[in-house]
Amino acid sequence: MYKLDALLDPQGAAALRAAIDSLNQPLGEDDVRSPKQRRADALVEIVHQALDQGTLPRRHGVRPHININTSIEALKGELGTGLVEGSELDNGMPVSSKSVQRLACDGTLCRVLKADSVVVDVGRATRAVSPAQWRALKARHRSCAAPGCDRPINWTSPHHVEFWARGGKSNLSNLLPLCYFHHRQVHEGGWQVVRAGEGVKFIPPDRVIPKRVRGPGMRWAA
Repeated sequence: MYKLDALLDPQGAAALRAAIDSLNQPLGEDDVRSPKQRRADALVEIVHQALDQGTLPRRHGVRPHININTSIEALKGELGTGLVEGSELDNGMPVSSKSVQRLACDGTLCRVLKADSVVVDVGRATRAVSPAQWRALKARHRSCAAPGCDRPINWTSPHHVEFWARGGKSNLSNLLPLCYFHHRQVHEGGWQVVRAGEGVKFIPPDRVIPKRVRGPGMRWAA
């Protein structure tokens, strides 16, 4: 986890609060996040939007982005490649395979071959979804495809209904625009997106229903 602690001047604080408040509403009936969680996610969403727009200053000629080092096994989510194996950020922090699969939906992928931990070949960087496919997806949708979500299309990223990491193709019929929250829910939150006729259906994870258990010698209240 990363803890952020900052003191802002009144104007800066007002600007930040206004931005966060604009993204702080629940996204549909199934959004059970607390207000605190929604505020934290809103801040991350603002950062992702700034990164995706490419308006931040470049460093060494490259726009700011997230780098993840992973393996084919971790990308596919194969057994034994969980949180502490197979994938890590530039700073060495581990990343789960599910998070890697989400980022790979709309990432730039570069093959690196190693021999005895020494890099022997680096392939060309390739987009998982081409700019033309992304433009076509925007032409078909006005907002996030999740039910009840009002995030505009420019605040979404392409999601593969059949996961790209598991062989799903990057064609228009297999792509859906999802906002940061719903994209994370599908990959890391246990949600499923399945085809239903000409459309798709969002299925929430099974929820545990508390069951009242009567202890020895106890009676139910009248």
